[in-house]
This record gives sequence, C-alpha cells and structure tokens, in this order.
Amino acid sequence: MANAFDHRLMAAACIGGVAAADWKEGDHWVKHPVVAAGAAASCGTLPDLLEPALHPNHRQFFHGVVFAFGLGVGLYQLYEWEPDTDPKRLLRGALLVAGAAYLVHLAMDACTRKSLPLIGKL
Repeated sequence: MANAFDHRLMAAACIGGVAAADWKEGDHWVKHPVVAAGAAASCGTLPDLLEPALHPNHRQFFHGVVFAFGLGVGLYQLYEWEPDTDPKRLLRGALLVAGAAYLVHLAMDACTRKSLPLIGKL
C-alpha cells in the first residue's frame, strides 16, 4: 500500500513528465516542469487531508469513483478554458496541477486490494 511519500513522488513524476512533454520556451512559468512537479508533489496527498488515513476504511466519498469522474470532467472543462490574464492563468495552472495530482492519488489507491468505493459515505 502506498504511503504519503509514494503518493507525492508519483504525482510529481506524472505531472512533471506531462509538463516537460508540453513545455515550450515562452510559456507561462506555471507550466514549467519543475514548478509543476513541485506543486504536484505538495498536492499528492490532498485526498488523505480530506479523509485522513487513520484506519484502513478511511476511503469514502472523496476517494470514490463517482468523485473521481466528476473531478475529471471538471478538469477537462478547466483545461479547455483559455484565460486572458496572468492571475487567471496562474489559477488555471494551479487547479490543473492540484486536480491531476488528486487523480494520481486515486489511481494509486484504486490499484490496491481495497480499491475505491463507487460512491462512499458523504
């Protein structure tokens, strides 16, 4: 079972790798691979902040498949948004990285024996 370090490392590797593949000189600094990897590492345990892993049955709504689907739809909408100012670009970049790191965490949890609940308790 993955621990907090594993979640942060995987989020940094995945999101940093995607940012490196997409990076073009002159892009907004938020898209820089090192910035994206660092931000993803800091957000890699967000689900466990919302539902602390105090016992093996901590996975509920915010670790659920339905929540992951909704988050994915929201991230797609955010990805399609083309902000026109620097603060909005910063917000978009930060939310995309945080949301992607959240999904990486859920994907790692889904690969365990316990997996993820469909909905969980609210």
